[in-house]
Amino acid sequence: MKFLSRILVVLCSCLLFAFPALAAPQDQYKLPEPYMSLEQNYLEAFPGLQKVMDMMIEKTAQQIKKPDQDILHNRVCSALVYKMAVDNKLSAKYQKLAIAGDLLHNISKEDKQDVLTDPALLNQADLMVTRLKKAGYFRNSPNFWKDKEIFTQPKIGNNLSLIHHITGALRVGQMLTEIGGFSKKEVELVEVGVLEHSTGYWYFRSSINDVMGSSDAWAIAYPAPENDLAKLIHDADLISQFVPESVVPEGSKWRVLATKRWKAKTTQEEAHIVYYVFKLLYDEAKTDAGKRLAKEKWDQIAPELIKLMGLQPGDNPIAILGVPAIFQK
Repeated sequence: MKFLSRILVVLCSCLLFAFPALAAPQDQYKLPEPYMSLEQNYLEAFPGLQKVMDMMIEKTAQQIKKPDQDILHNRVCSALVYKMAVDNKLSAKYQKLAIAGDLLHNISKEDKQDVLTDPALLNQADLMVTRLKKAGYFRNSPNFWKDKEIFTQPKIGNNLSLIHHITGALRVGQMLTEIGGFSKKEVELVEVGVLEHSTGYWYFRSSINDVMGSSDAWAIAYPAPENDLAKLIHDADLISQFVPESVVPEGSKWRVLATKRWKAKTTQEEAHIVYYVFKLLYDEAKTDAGKRLAKEKWDQIAPELIKLMGLQPGDNPIAILGVPAIFQK
C-alpha cells in the first residue's frame, strides 16, 4: 500500500507540472516593474478583481484593433492607485474599489457607440447622475449637469475623449453589477470615481469652453473629485500619463497624440507640445501622494523633452519657444 501511495503522489505531481495553471488574459501584455509586482500583490489580496481585469481586457480588445497600450495604461493606473491607497492607509474595501475604478475608467473611451448625442444614452446618463446627486454626491460641483443639453452638441457629445467619464461611469455600474461581489453603495462609489476622473485634464476643460464660448462651461461636464477614493482614482490616471515610456520615445502615446491631435509636424514640435501639456498637467494632482509622484515623473521626462527640442539642459522651452501655436488664442 505504501508503494502504491508513493506512485500516486508521483503521478499527481507529474500531472500538476504537465497541466500548469491557465495563463490569465493580461499575461500576453507585458507590464514593466514596479507595476507588475503591484498588480500581482493586489490580485492576491483581492482575487475577485481578476473578473474586472478580464472584462476590461475583453472590452478593450473589442473596441481597438491594437489594444496593447490601452490595456497597459489601465493596468499601470490600477497598480499606481493600489500603491497610493496602501500608502494612504485606505481600508481594504476602498483599496479594492480604487483598483476597480482605475481598471475600468476608460472602458468607454474607444466605444464608438457610446455617444451622448444618442438621446437614449443621454437619458440613461441623466438618470444615473440624478440618482447619484440624490444620494449626496457632487455637492462641491453645483454646475455639474446643470445643462445636459450641451452634450447634444456633436463636438462635445460625439467626442469620446470629452465624454468617456460619463459613458464610462454608466458602463462601469452595469459591469460591476453583472460581475457581482460589489454592494450597491460600492458600485455608486466607483461610478462617482469614474465620473470625476477626467476633471484634471485642462485640455478637456478648454475644449468644452471653446465649443460653448464660455470660460466656465467645462464645469457642467466635469465634477471635481470630492472624496479620497475619487481623488486617488483621478490622480492615478493623471500620473500614469507621466510614465516616461509613454512620453519620450518616438512613437510613444503622447508624441503620437501631439501629431494626430495637435498637428505637430517635427520632433521639436512634438516635444514642445508634450512639454507644454505636461507642464500644465503637473499641477492638477489632488492628493499629496499624487503631487509627489507627478513631480518625480516630471523630473524624469522634462529633461528628455528639452533635449528633443534641441535646447540645452535647464533651458525654459516656453520662454524660448513660446506657447505652442495650437494652444495660442
